[in-house]
Amino acid sequence: MPTRKTTSPPQNAPQYADRVNLLKKIKIGKEWRFAPVVLEANGRLKDKVRVNGQVEVHAEGSYFIEWWVSCRRLREATTSEDAIECARRKWVELRAIRAGLIASPEPEPAAPAKTPIGEAIDAYLRYVKMQRKKRTWLTYRYTLDVLLRASYKRKYVEDATRDDVLDFMTHCYEQGLGARTVYDKVVTVLQLFKRHGRMKLMDKGDWPSYVDTIRPIYEPEELTAMFKAATKDEADVLKFILGSGFRDQEIRYVEYLDLDFRHDLVRVTAKPEWDFTPKNWEERAVPLPHALMERLRQRKERGKARPHDLIFGNTKGHPDSEMDMVVKRVAERARLNCGRCTTEHGNKCAEGPYCQNFFLHKFRHTYATNHLRDGVDIRTVQQWLGHRDIKSTMVYLKGIRSKDAAQKVNSGELATLVA
Repeated sequence: MPTRKTTSPPQNAPQYADRVNLLKKIKIGKEWRFAPVVLEANGRLKDKVRVNGQVEVHAEGSYFIEWWVSCRRLREATTSEDAIECARRKWVELRAIRAGLIASPEPEPAAPAKTPIGEAIDAYLRYVKMQRKKRTWLTYRYTLDVLLRASYKRKYVEDATRDDVLDFMTHCYEQGLGARTVYDKVVTVLQLFKRHGRMKLMDKGDWPSYVDTIRPIYEPEELTAMFKAATKDEADVLKFILGSGFRDQEIRYVEYLDLDFRHDLVRVTAKPEWDFTPKNWEERAVPLPHALMERLRQRKERGKARPHDLIFGNTKGHPDSEMDMVVKRVAERARLNCGRCTTEHGNKCAEGPYCQNFFLHKFRHTYATNHLRDGVDIRTVQQWLGHRDIKSTMVYLKGIRSKDAAQKVNSGELATLVA
């Protein structure tokens, strides 16, 4: 398709001019510039142009025609075969417009300005920093400011293509990132591109493939052993996590004021004094078993706590960032360590509280799986967990077995055949 380029004309440019110039865009030194075409005596083109008054031969470059309309200079790309005829047709058209035989065409709107990739990344990160959690901003900053900047080779974000996304994925893999992590980072990059009108850049088969595992949960005998080995205060923490399904951040900032002892509820609320806001900016209320509420009431009385005191604060009354270690220490004390795993820092669970099978978020998995197993509808569980997307809750359906599943398995024909 021909392309047009407009620039500002000299002040004395006519409203309409019959003249149509034939130009060629050539390379002079390191720059490309337009030069008038010089025709042969027989009227044919032989790659000759006039540069600074001298005729030169330039085989490189493309041909254009140039004319003026409404005080604007316009250029349209053409080919060497059609250049002369294209100029002739445009000359006839301009004369017909001046004679009033045909209407002047509406000028084409100027193309919207493009955004350099660096400016696009900076602007999006400023938006995320103001609208999302700090942890989210840090993740996005690494994805866009480090990984995307290194892999994206184009100048403007609006020029993004499928190949650019695939190059980004390859770069992530080269940095040692796993498929699940790369998947999340691709989603972030596509969000940036979408803000600048670039959508549907990925084919279905382009997405990273990863194993969508069943979420691990604590078995009843593991929980019993942990509760038995825990101190009273540790048991308060573990039982609250199990009974509420709260995230790590939510546990850190829950106050006694968030407990509704009359209705056996606990709330997730914003805490401006701690700079805490709920995930997805949504406060919610979660029902707790009555026995757990009584345990928390006793904890409040035992500690002579005030309404705004953190329920599980550290010794200074500040949010405790070491709750995951509480789980690991109790698991070791209960002799539940597997004895085989080693952390990324080289700590062996056979030698201390480092077993990777015991962690805080596993209580949340256990909470969701057991409620679904006990027949609580998935929309209610979604609300209790604070999931914005039902798909996030549906992952727990993989670990569900119905109450009568074992009875059906043991009473079927297969049971007798494998006996």
